[in-house]
Amino acid sequence: MTKRLGSFLAVGLLGVVLLLAGLAWDAILHAADPTLAGREGVFTMSNPGHALLGAGVAAVVIGLLGAAATAMAMSGSRRLARPAVRHAFLASGLTLVVASAAITSWSATAGHEHLGAAHPAGHDQAGAPASDHAHAELAAAVGHDPAAGAAHGHEPATITAAPAAGHAHAAGATAADPDHGHSIAAAGSTPAHTHASAAPESGHADHPAEPGSPAPGAVGASAPVPAGEVTEVRYGPFALGPAGAGGDSELGNMVLPNVPKPCDDCFILAAEPDLIYADGSSANLDTGVMLHHAVFFNPSRIDTTCGDDEFFRNLGERFLASGNERTQRRFPPGFGYHLGTGPVNAVFHVMNHSSEPKTVFFRYKITWVPGSTEGIRPVTPVWLDMANCRTSEYSVPAGPSSSHWTWKSNITGRIIWTAGHVHDGGVRTTLTNATSGRHVCTAWAGYGTKPAYMGTIESMSTCAWDALGTVREGDTLDLESVYNASEAADDVMGIMVAYVWETPDLDGGTVPPPEATGQTPAPATSTPPAENPHPHHH
Repeated sequence: MTKRLGSFLAVGLLGVVLLLAGLAWDAILHAADPTLAGREGVFTMSNPGHALLGAGVAAVVIGLLGAAATAMAMSGSRRLARPAVRHAFLASGLTLVVASAAITSWSATAGHEHLGAAHPAGHDQAGAPASDHAHAELAAAVGHDPAAGAAHGHEPATITAAPAAGHAHAAGATAADPDHGHSIAAAGSTPAHTHASAAPESGHADHPAEPGSPAPGAVGASAPVPAGEVTEVRYGPFALGPAGAGGDSELGNMVLPNVPKPCDDCFILAAEPDLIYADGSSANLDTGVMLHHAVFFNPSRIDTTCGDDEFFRNLGERFLASGNERTQRRFPPGFGYHLGTGPVNAVFHVMNHSSEPKTVFFRYKITWVPGSTEGIRPVTPVWLDMANCRTSEYSVPAGPSSSHWTWKSNITGRIIWTAGHVHDGGVRTTLTNATSGRHVCTAWAGYGTKPAYMGTIESMSTCAWDALGTVREGDTLDLESVYNASEAADDVMGIMVAYVWETPDLDGGTVPPPEATGQTPAPATSTPPAENPHPHHH
């Protein structure tokens, strides 16, 4: 009898071990794929962690009930030792276990039907180790021109953000809805109203697929591009003195904490930047104004490549940015950047090369859906920079040159969108997984087709697909920046920002065509002008 008791206790102990192993395995799977919780139930046995948990529960139940029944027989009590009493105890115990499992299964199935693609647990938690780097003039980020934004004729809602105290002038007016004439939101507040606008669906007859977008079903037939809200957010006004009187200063960074956001607990699907005047017209070099850069930070998340830097640790993850080429981000169907409920910081550097004072705004048109929307996979921005965590500036000689910068990845996943940023004289940036030897994206600079840019860089091509490439933790990503500068310069930039869906499913997705990754002959428009018509710095 004692041997039987020991056997049942051993089974129970084995069950505890299986439970702990299952919990650990399940935690690892959910950490690697934050959207897993939105696609599985408690009894999804294809998850090895769930299988171990089930086996552990069964072993614990068998061990405890068997040990208890054996102890009753050994107790010496005539009443407890009676077979009828022990059998009744076992039957009631098993009935309770079965009933609990049935209720748990029902509640999990019922609740799972309403789960969206959850944003990563813990992704909105701040914190990163400190380091000894304290300051940086932030880089301009990516640029390109594919059309995006509101469809069906609705004008987006508007939010106006005032600069921090001590910079330019505060914008105090409320923004009115141009269609309905009612107040949308006061300066510095969050949006009170937006218009629904359907983001184009790849492959639909009335919404043709954008070049570089996945074919229908490439991301998943169950995850078409959802209808989204389009919110316009204005930041400023930025009052710029004339050139030579501070307007063209190369040290003009304005750091603004807690700037207005287009949405809370939402997925950003597309972002269209611009520099504008108060009447909404575009402000560019043809009127003397240039956007050197605008960078947006999410302080509740750690920057992937500069998380150990004190400056970036305080500002947060770089998730949106623009240079004067004003690249639009537009993620493939089924992907989005999750923006939580915390604050957002921003840095702006706007320059005036004219002899007259100017007042301008930076504008973002953001397409977004609520964070509870099903089928959206959260992406992580990975900022790759020739002078990362510093000023982003490096030197190039006159004539053709190629420079490389590498980064050892701390994440695993599929790269789904990327583009680059260079200054005048830049030809292209190229991202390669040096460990696997796989080309990911070549982003080409564009010149000479848009009069407003006065011959300066006017675009950067983008790469977008459900699997442009893959990266594993420990892989080395190589950034190449290519210039053909008219003269030597010590303040150029070479940047690529990649967005990665963190997942162990590296074999999923579809193979991108060469044009989606920029593996095409150099466009004629990527040839820089023989002379730099408008240097970034004076």
